[in-house]
Amino acid sequence: MMSDMLLVENQPKENRGRKIWFIVVLLLLVATCVIVYYFLFKKDLNFEAYKTVVDKTTENVLGRLTLNEIIIDDNQILLNATFKPVKDLNFDNQIFFFPQVFVNGKELTVRNGGQTIQQSDKSYTIYSSVKLRELPEDKILSLDIRYNDWNGEKKIDEPWEFQVEASQEQLQADRKTFSVEKKVKLLGGQKIMIEKVVSTPISTTIYFHFEKSLLNEAIHFKIQSASGETWRINSAYPLNEDYTKWGVRLDALYLTDNSYKLIPVAKNGSELGSAIKIEDK
Repeated sequence: MMSDMLLVENQPKENRGRKIWFIVVLLLLVATCVIVYYFLFKKDLNFEAYKTVVDKTTENVLGRLTLNEIIIDDNQILLNATFKPVKDLNFDNQIFFFPQVFVNGKELTVRNGGQTIQQSDKSYTIYSSVKLRELPEDKILSLDIRYNDWNGEKKIDEPWEFQVEASQEQLQADRKTFSVEKKVKLLGGQKIMIEKVVSTPISTTIYFHFEKSLLNEAIHFKIQSASGETWRINSAYPLNEDYTKWGVRLDALYLTDNSYKLIPVAKNGSELGSAIKIEDK
């Protein structure tokens, strides 16, 4: 079942026509992302401390949408909703709603992804992941959530909208930040500054930046524990309009030890330099 699920990611369309990197639609089949979108919201996993139960319903001419739950992660918001289309709507699991999320009144979205999973002929589960440039440090976040985008191509005239207060207090308590602040030279000669690695019970993210814009060079990392266990992280995404600040995230990885090694690698897996020791602050 997992391999049949389709994950779609879209860069947001706020200020359409003004930001080139807001119009890319990326289709992926990524097992680790499926873990987050599908299994993270199941009750038998111990993520209850990070969930905000919403259970609010609104409707328009397309049907009824119920926002079930929200999980706040490090610069990421995960949403679980249920959609019941009107009788004559041509809808299936290849159609996706990309929510726009305002955090404390600000639009901070840089990438928007999700899955649609059919539960019956009358009901669909809509999983969404909204990656953000940053999140305020407030323990309680005020969220304005608008499902106003159909397949990254069509605006929904009467969007489903929800106002929610979500807590990130437990997530902040369990978050581990590994300091880095080191430069690494890539194969093409360009240097990147790796700033930090942030790990939560939900995901691990590496934050880095360039001195100048980089558009298409693939960035890959390996993280290695003291015992030799290794995780590879791919698929970086931009955090600003100039393509100079980036994040690369691996879902369902929580770094629980106090120190690891971070290794930048090429696409073929060869190491680009010496391993960098990273330590929990």
